[in-house]
Amino acid sequence: MNSIVVSPHHLSSKAGKKILENGGNAVDAAIAVNIVQGIVAPETCGIGGDLFALIWKDGANEPACLDASGYAGSHVDGQSIIGDSIPLNHPMSVTVPGAVDGWFKLHKKFGSLKISEIFTIGIELCHEGFQINQELAKSLEIHQGELGAQRSAVSFYKNSLPLDIGTHVRRVNLGKTLELIAKEGPDIFYKGEIASSISGAVGGNLTLQDLNNYSSQWIKPLKLNVFGYDGWTTPPSTQSYLTLSALKGYELLSEKYDESLHMLIETYRIFAADRDNLTYDYQNDIDEFKGVDLDYIEEKIKLYDDIKTQKFTYPEPKGGGTAYMTVRDSTGLGISLIQSNFHGIGSRIGVDNYGFFLHNRGCGFNLKKGHPNYIQAGKKPLHTLSPTLWTKENKLEMILGTRGGRYQPQLLMQMILPYLQQKTSVNENMKKGRWALNDFLSDTESHITVEGVFQKEDITDLESKGHIITQIKENYDAAYGPVSAIYKNSDNLWSGAADVRVGTEAVEII
Repeated sequence: MNSIVVSPHHLSSKAGKKILENGGNAVDAAIAVNIVQGIVAPETCGIGGDLFALIWKDGANEPACLDASGYAGSHVDGQSIIGDSIPLNHPMSVTVPGAVDGWFKLHKKFGSLKISEIFTIGIELCHEGFQINQELAKSLEIHQGELGAQRSAVSFYKNSLPLDIGTHVRRVNLGKTLELIAKEGPDIFYKGEIASSISGAVGGNLTLQDLNNYSSQWIKPLKLNVFGYDGWTTPPSTQSYLTLSALKGYELLSEKYDESLHMLIETYRIFAADRDNLTYDYQNDIDEFKGVDLDYIEEKIKLYDDIKTQKFTYPEPKGGGTAYMTVRDSTGLGISLIQSNFHGIGSRIGVDNYGFFLHNRGCGFNLKKGHPNYIQAGKKPLHTLSPTLWTKENKLEMILGTRGGRYQPQLLMQMILPYLQQKTSVNENMKKGRWALNDFLSDTESHITVEGVFQKEDITDLESKGHIITQIKENYDAAYGPVSAIYKNSDNLWSGAADVRVGTEAVEII
């Protein structure tokens, strides 16, 4: 049995491979992959963001599920924010970053190597340096006005001007921060000097007590059986359930209608239109969540029309940058891990000389007072992170996820469905043109954007049923991924698949 590492960046994948070669397991490797990804691609993730993970161990009845996302600070006040939404660079957009505690929770439960050994690869890379790629260079240029003069971004700018593609850069301050965390553990981040700087950077909206009290949680994952496979994902406050409910709805509809792309898109729209009514922090009332209940799914698909697209209108209840990585080792231990700064490089609020930026996951809240997802101290915002893990007869079959913010479930559906139905090559599916709905919430029309390689006959068929299609010029768009997957192929052999949509992606097989 082989070990496989898949991530959006070749240096991240190499870090995971090195950990496996040094005797570490899949979880050790995933932590190293995540640390390095945040170093070389801060426009996707980093220690200032959140994390979710699903871990499968052979012999288990369900995966372990870790929620390492954070809550809003004690001093947030939605009424003080002018406008209809929380600005991406507002101090109240910063919730407690959970990734660091998440790494230590993962390691405590599953790790085999010393945590210091896992951190060492990232620390050395910070000091030795790496080359800036196209995506990072573009992000640095976009945010030059906010980041150029910040001490936290000193590695990426010279005289407040962003460094060019291919420039060799060292992140010494971040390396020193990682050294502190490796030596002192998560307390230095949540209770020590780093915590004080985080609180100060957001004007005290996150208090020291907010950070002191933070702890990531092991929670029960969601499950749905679709086409004979058990799909697993994270519960609200994430939107992950949409992947499962929409695929299940499609399966049920396929018993009555001929399968079609129209049916797949409309099924997704039916469930996504209701997303903001169901996706929020249930806290101790998670049993009230109905998004994967069969009776809910069966009731919703009654809205489907096989002839034409339509609007799906649900009344409201009364009252970005991401990185996905997956590792499977030779013992069968597999991990589906997603970590994010949310929108691009996050809030663009840096933490003094510690060399990292804070996420803006709090923008997932709304400003509709009385709504269950209204910004409120101690609550978690709607989360777009949507990792998945698939088993059959209690045996691991596939681990798959993507970045893409609110688009994640629809991108995942397009990759998962062909596998569940035919066990077709995930590598081949990576090359097929993808579609994306920009507006999919309540009372919206079906406006679909498709990639350049999208099949012309599919466009014609969708337009005949009332979908409005826009095709981009480029064959592939990085915004439609990257998807990373590890899966069992038709020969029952394990394989890894990295997306063609980014130039830095890599699969490492040992």
